[in-house]
Amino acid sequence: MNFKILVADDEYYARKVLVMMLEKSGLPILVEGDFEDGEEVIEYLQENEADIIITDIRMPNLDGLELAKYVQEHLPKCAVVVETGYEDFQYAKKALRYHVKDYLTKPINESELLECIKDILIEKAKFDNLENINKLKGVVENLDFAQLIHNKKLFDDMMPADLWNAHSWFYMVKGEVSNSGYQKIENYLQGKKNASNIQSWYFKNKGECILLFFCKEKMDFKACIGEADFLQLRNSIGHNSWFGISGIHKERAEIEKAYRECIYAINNRILINDNLFFWKKELEITNLLEKETLEIFSRFIEFGRIHEAEKIIDKLFARCIKEHANIYSLYNAVIQLFSVLRNNYYNRCQVPAGEGGYFLFDFKIDLYQFHTADELKEYLYMILKEVGEKNEEDENKLLIENILGYLENHYADDITLNELAEHKYFVSVGHLSRTFKNKTGQTFSKYLTELRLKKAKEFLINTDFDITDIATFTGYNDASYFTQIFRKSCGMTPSEYRSM
Repeated sequence: MNFKILVADDEYYARKVLVMMLEKSGLPILVEGDFEDGEEVIEYLQENEADIIITDIRMPNLDGLELAKYVQEHLPKCAVVVETGYEDFQYAKKALRYHVKDYLTKPINESELLECIKDILIEKAKFDNLENINKLKGVVENLDFAQLIHNKKLFDDMMPADLWNAHSWFYMVKGEVSNSGYQKIENYLQGKKNASNIQSWYFKNKGECILLFFCKEKMDFKACIGEADFLQLRNSIGHNSWFGISGIHKERAEIEKAYRECIYAINNRILINDNLFFWKKELEITNLLEKETLEIFSRFIEFGRIHEAEKIIDKLFARCIKEHANIYSLYNAVIQLFSVLRNNYYNRCQVPAGEGGYFLFDFKIDLYQFHTADELKEYLYMILKEVGEKNEEDENKLLIENILGYLENHYADDITLNELAEHKYFVSVGHLSRTFKNKTGQTFSKYLTELRLKKAKEFLINTDFDITDIATFTGYNDASYFTQIFRKSCGMTPSEYRSM
């Protein structure tokens, strides 16, 4: 890309020499015109654009000072450089109010001229890059961070390669917070003495913010921002906001690892009444459920004694609090309970051994959907009742509400009704299919398709993403198939919808 330059000087030979210096400079510039006075330049600017204007301070009709004033009012992104004689220097200083970028003393020295232009080009490149990044931020706020990091081109546009070369270490800070809360935290972290750079994003659909906090050397996060500042940061976090801080990392390839560490850290909110959590590499896992307790839990389910099975869950959470167990000791116990629930479900349905498939609640990230111990406990109650009791209206309603919430957050995943029934909610496919249609008025596949198309429309309206990217973000790996489904539902292609 060449930057457009205009030259204004009423001295013909001085003007032509200036043009010649610029044209042979080898810089990414293009001299679009040279003019005798400011009026000619303004006339040109009313129909055209320019990036840089070099103007003599004294010209007939309309001088360089008046030209600079016009440019500031009408083309604020255009840089103005003033040529001035020694005797005009005090006069030229008045141009400061019009944000003149530099002054060149006549006769023009070629090296000074080119150095001046280089400085302006560097500043413009930085400004343009910042503008592009801010524009992209407005686009990606419709995604979530997991979608962003898996789209390499988009992430590279947001995080240029030279950023990773210029810094050694980084922390990731992930929050669940309002937009105003995110702005407060980002503004607070900017300019900390040991921070060499901070990059940040906000994802409005999930109230999620991410900050990459680059440091000049490998050090503890508290030391990096300072103990006093850290305490102030902790106190500034709102009551309904949570932040997780990863371990320290190096290189772009560790972004996803840092993201997971933040989620694992925030999971501690289930047991700890706090807002700021650090990921810890080494955690001692305590066994909170003895073998005998699990056998009793299984028997209670087998004989439909759901209320007594619930008491075992209550005792588990009470023990966690009493013994100050960490979240992953609880996580381990929850997995053990789910294993018992799964086995009972398959035994009751007479599914042959080894055909149960995998177990969806099998990743620490699954805990992230819960904010408190009570929320997690209620989820366990729901699964327990679905496995141990059948056709209870309240349980069915709770089941469908939970599934709809799950689809809202995972609509882009490869989801099937069979998978949800057999490996997440432990009910028969037929029961879930009938219950889902009774509660929503739609089949599962139709509901999921309409949800995906609704999200696709939001992307088409609010972003500049390619159709192929939007297809991927809404669960369609084949853009042609996505277009076919979209046309069938909406009567037009995604491109036509966007244009409309």
